Formats: sequence, structure tokens, C-alpha cells
Amino acid sequence: MFNNFITKKIMRSCFAISMVFLCSCSASFTYNNLSWLSSFWVDDYIDLNKTQNKQLKEIITTTQAWHRSTQLPAYKQDIQNIKSLFNSTLSTKQLKEQVIFAKKHWQNLLEYAHMPLAELGATLSNDQRGELLSNIQNQINEEREEFNEKSLLERKNERLEAQFEYYEKWVDELTTQQKTLITKANEQHKDSKSLWLEYKQNRLNVAIEIFKNKNLTQNELIAQLSTVIKERERYMSDTLLKTNEQNLNLYIDLLYQLNTTLSDKQRQSVNDQFDELIETLDDIIQG
Repeated sequence: MFNNFITKKIMRSCFAISMVFLCSCSASFTYNNLSWLSSFWVDDYIDLNKTQNKQLKEIITTTQAWHRSTQLPAYKQDIQNIKSLFNSTLSTKQLKEQVIFAKKHWQNLLEYAHMPLAELGATLSNDQRGELLSNIQNQINEEREEFNEKSLLERKNERLEAQFEYYEKWVDELTTQQKTLITKANEQHKDSKSLWLEYKQNRLNVAIEIFKNKNLTQNELIAQLSTVIKERERYMSDTLLKTNEQNLNLYIDLLYQLNTTLSDKQRQSVNDQFDELIETLDDIIQG
């Protein structure tokens, strides 16, 4: 669907870097070179004509300017708030409120960009629509094949290793107690990959029906595409939403428990990571 094509592959790849996962060098480079890097991502899905490429670059440039001036400062404040919580009397309620607040920035991006993206989607020819939808379907099929190749135990073990690696980046070397807490949380974590694949397929199916409907006016087509782009939860099952909530609570509880086990050296390592993230955001904000 058009949302997967643009917002996931282009914007999320660049705008989400300002959160807590990439190093400052690659984050700054990716963000500041978004306009020309986007062509590499787009080519994986569709061939745009010159007019459409110009329209896409204008969307990216405008959205990036808005994002740099309004959203990155908000991301920075979120990180400063979480750092403050980390260094004070941390409660699970406070932590969850802050995490949920931070997650809303992605929705803010969709709220800002959904209409121009839908307008671009409406310019696609029948051949382009078929190419786009087919490539997205192929990606979903590949994800499903990869998912089915592994057992639940294999996926849990892989996730556990990734969890260890993630937390070690923040606290350096994990203690036996901390590994036990992470392992326990990983065992309780509900594997939702199949539900996410179902969600992606549901959303794609809606986009397919929209593009197939020859009775829609241009305005109706744009309005329906914009809904697919913006209203993500509409296409999620109740089971997926419930699972997401349960996994979020597990994550919050784990962070809270880990916080009580940190040594002075580990606590300093976490603060250093926060400071590096804040410095990264300052660099990107300044351009």
C-alpha cells in the first residue's frame, strides 16, 4: 500500500533515527541527505516519472523542514524527560506515560504527511499501481516465509540474543541477575509477528480495493488513500492491539526492574548514552 511504500520505507527510516537506536554519525548523515537517499528506497517498489519524483522530493523537503523544527526538539525533550526519570525515583506509571507519549510522534508524522502522500498516490498510473502493490505483496510473502521457516522457540532464542545485545549497548556488561530478568521477560513476551503480517495484509487489501475502484472520483480516491496512510490501528485486530499492550507492559516492568539493579558504572553508561542521543539531536536540529 502507498503508506508502506513511502512512510515506512522512507520517512520511518530517517525520522525515527532521532529516537534511541542509531549512532550519531549515521543518523545525521541519513537525516540530512534524506532527499537523495530516498531514491534508493523508492526504486525497490516503483518507478516514478519525473513529475512524480519532483512531487515526492517536495513532500520530503517540506516534511523534513517541519519535522526538524517541531518534532526533533520534542524528541529531545522526551529523552531529557526519560533521563530525568531514570535518575530520580522511577515509577512504572511515569515510565509508561513517557513511552506512550514518545510513541505518538510517529502518529504526528502521519497526521502531517498523509494528505500530500495520498495526492501523490492518486497520480500513479495503472501500471505503477500494479507494480507497487505487487512489490508490497512480495515483501509480505517473503516476511511470511521467513517467519514460517523458524519455530517459536527459535524466534524466542533469536529475540533473547537481540535483547542481550540491545541492553549491553546501554549498560555495558550485563550481570547474571540482569540476564535472568531479561530472559524471564523474553519468555513472557508474546510473539506477535503473525498478527503484524495479518495487519499488513489487511491494509494492503484495502489499498488494492481502493485502486481497483473505477467509480471513485479523484477526491474520493485521495480521501480513502489518506485514511489507509493515517489510521493504522483501524486495520489491526483486537488481538494484536491487546498483545501490543501486554508486551508494552512487560517492557516497562523490565526497564523498572533493571533500573533497580544497576551499578554506579552501569548507571553512568546509561547517562552517557542519553547524552549522546541528545547531542545527536542537537546536531541534526542545527542541520
